[in-house]
Formats: sequence, C-alpha cells, structure tokens
Amino acid sequence: MLEPERLKDSKLKEILLKVGRMVGQFAKPISDSFDEKNGVKLPSYRGDNVNGDAFDAASRIPDPQRMIRAYCQSMATLNLLRAFATGGYAAMQRVNQWNLDFMEHSEQGERHLL
Repeated sequence: MLEPERLKDSKLKEILLKVGRMVGQFAKPISDSFDEKNGVKLPSYRGDNVNGDAFDAASRIPDPQRMIRAYCQSMATLNLLRAFATGGYAAMQRVNQWNLDFMEHSEQGERHLL
C-alpha cells in the first residue's frame, strides 16, 4: 500500500489514497464447534486455511497443508507488493496508468472504454 506521504507530494489538490483490502476470513474463530443440518452434525467450518466449507465429513477434517499453502501464498503476495513498492510501479507519476492498464487489458475494463 502506498504511504500517504507519497500522495501528499503529488500535484493533487486533495490527498488521494488508494486502499486495497488485503485480508480475508481465511481462518475463522467460531463459537460453535459443530454445525447441524437435517439431523447431521459435523465439525464447524473454520475457514479455508483450516478446513472446507462443503457440508460433508471429508471437507470438515482440519488439514495442516491448508495452513502451509496459505503461508506460501501470503509470502508470495507480500513479495509482489514489495516488488511493486520498490520497483517504480508505485511512483505517483504512474497513478493514472494503474487504472488504464486494467481498463485496456481486462474484459471488465473493456465494457467501460469509449
């Protein structure tokens, strides 16, 4: 994420701060240990980092490999953000280009181009 100080240095009249949500509920603190549906009682879904959300016994078994995969993915995400922050991509001279790249190179963006 960009520091507000960088944004203050730009020629904008207002401070611009782009915010990204970089967290999610991949591990959930659940108060109930079990879910019950149609008389079937299974361990609670505790988030994708712990077990699966499908309502079947196999999905609800905690899997330590999920935590390891989540750690590796988090590490890759932080490395990418670090590369963006130090590689010139985060330069304020490129702020308009960030959105243009999305608009020009995505199906969603093409819908909004003139």
